[in-house]
Amino acid sequence: MPREGYRPRFRNQRPSPTFGSFISGELRLPGPRVQLRDHLSTRPLPIKRLATGIMDAHALLSAISNCDGLRSLPFRSLLTFTRLTSMALPYIRHSTANVSNPPASLPSRVVRLLSTAVECSPEAVQHCWNVFKSVTWTSSSISPEVDEVELFNRAGQEHGMAYGDLFPPTRVCLNTACSGYRSTLSEPVVYEATLFTLRHGTLPIHSTSTYCRKCLTRYHPSYHVRAGVGMRTFYQGVPDVVQAADHYFLETALLELFAACKTFGWLSSMNCARIYNLALANPRAYVANNKRAFATTFHDEEGRHRCHSSTPLRPADVLNGFFVYSLLLHHAERGSFLILPHDYDHKDRIDVALVVRNKEMEGIGQEAYPHACDLCFIVVDGDEGQKLKIQAAVCDGNTIGHPCCTVHDCKVPLETNRCRYCPMHSTTYDKKCAVEECPSDRSSGHHTCVDAEHRKLESAYFKPTSALFQLRRKLNKAGISVPHDSVTPDESIDSTLIAECDGKAEEGNRRLKTNFARRRTHNEQLIMRPCGVILSRATFFGSEAVSAVHDFAKAVFPTQASTPEYFVFDNNCKLQAHQEVIKDRHFANTGLPVDIFHFNSKHKETDLYCQQHCNPAAFPELIQNGKWRFNTSICEQTNVWLGGFQAILRDMGVHRYNFYLDEMIKRRNRYVISELERKGHVPCYERTYFI
Repeated sequence: MPREGYRPRFRNQRPSPTFGSFISGELRLPGPRVQLRDHLSTRPLPIKRLATGIMDAHALLSAISNCDGLRSLPFRSLLTFTRLTSMALPYIRHSTANVSNPPASLPSRVVRLLSTAVECSPEAVQHCWNVFKSVTWTSSSISPEVDEVELFNRAGQEHGMAYGDLFPPTRVCLNTACSGYRSTLSEPVVYEATLFTLRHGTLPIHSTSTYCRKCLTRYHPSYHVRAGVGMRTFYQGVPDVVQAADHYFLETALLELFAACKTFGWLSSMNCARIYNLALANPRAYVANNKRAFATTFHDEEGRHRCHSSTPLRPADVLNGFFVYSLLLHHAERGSFLILPHDYDHKDRIDVALVVRNKEMEGIGQEAYPHACDLCFIVVDGDEGQKLKIQAAVCDGNTIGHPCCTVHDCKVPLETNRCRYCPMHSTTYDKKCAVEECPSDRSSGHHTCVDAEHRKLESAYFKPTSALFQLRRKLNKAGISVPHDSVTPDESIDSTLIAECDGKAEEGNRRLKTNFARRRTHNEQLIMRPCGVILSRATFFGSEAVSAVHDFAKAVFPTQASTPEYFVFDNNCKLQAHQEVIKDRHFANTGLPVDIFHFNSKHKETDLYCQQHCNPAAFPELIQNGKWRFNTSICEQTNVWLGGFQAILRDMGVHRYNFYLDEMIKRRNRYVISELERKGHVPCYERTYFI
């Protein structure tokens, strides 16, 4: 029975009909004019939702008619019961010994929650469970309304329950080598956490782990850890929730949104967090963010928001969640398990897996590598009537990069981004004067030696009244704030500084090179198909040397059968000359034209070697009806997209930098291929072309 003094929540609300009115014939079922509404939601809740599982509507009515305790309950109370019970199923299943059948009675904590939310006695809750347990137990999970989540959490606060509580996906030990294999887990450990969701805002939840005493393995919601092994083994597949930190969890639906925003909107993790905290953390943010416009309703909204967590989403959690989510997707696609160190710091723990994935992506690792479509793979008739394929690849670089060792072309990663030298070179060069070619050691507290000329360069570099500081002060004075993503002054000049001394020596002006700041890698090189699909990416550390381009191209096309008929590069004349010098005939059957833009703007007409070997007009197969068959400027166009990540990537460590770019390329490739299919260009993965 409803509690004494219960009143409808909305004015002028008609009393809800009872199930007794169904039985007496006063209300027909089904009826097109009958709309059953939840006592909080304005969206109709059709009774047919209850007629799933093993009971139909008539059998359900028959069961209710035989239970005197339910005949007088309002419709909305019964519908609310079924909805909230479905929301509580994870806790009920976790507390049940045999999950193949519904328990005879609900856990006491769930009974108290439902009694508070539905406003009925615990006995009525048990009566409802007796009738609806088969329907609820076998039905699929529901997507609750925001009002239902708020009602559940308000009622569950005093009982230690919340919507979204996390439990291990198993109640028994999964270790086949354990003597307690398939035995029930025990010793639950529960702690409070925060769940960031896409549709229901930020929710306070509880995370539970259980333990197997035989093999000493603790099972968490996302992974299990065996004592003495020190590794986290994640469950196979992609979960609905990803753990970004010890007490912070993000829905995979939210992480997928962030990934799309990063790929196509160049959003940093900081901006993703800001957008979430402003517009998604509160399901009614459109009201909270416009208080004056919603002045009459804002007071009620403040009360509703108390059921949500006030913990803000942090940029670090966005980035860590993105990495873990991407790794889980990677392993799920391959049917393998993600395994991470357990005792490491969270950042270092993720980096271990990133290094492995980065290695797999080198050369031919991108999933779109075997792509072919009508825009990049053309079949023509040969002179003797045979079918011949024409396939092209385009290569170009973009000057984004990450911090690297100051020693030219050194590829050893830095220990931290604040270091100027890698561990291999730090012992030799860290004590040296920052002026290149100076053999002296630097003085204590300085970056240069005692040479007055060198010390003058150091003072000029670190002088706080430099032009950069003056410009920033003018910006601040004008009321313009520099974004947090901007680079701090000591990190803004990352390349080698070339300084000219004041005055003239007898031998004339001398240009001194210094290494006060970090060096950055030279560029990111792409090899693409003319249709827009990126085959591979490589980091060039020292320069865009043709020898490096040659090695990169051989890594992407490792066999002669895999080489394209045409390889377009803006410096192909030097590349072909290099191949002739080293006598490498790997690309002997590949034409090396220069793309049209660079050929007209950067290659002289008097360069006979270039005109003879690399003029695109010298390749008639590339021209059809007076037009070029392929888009040879596709890399230049794609570089606009790639360059958008410069501000996001510039301070990332090398492992995260490489993983982030590879993941962005993979997601962009998928979108490009879907667009090619939509436009009728017949994309496919035909590996036989690359054998």
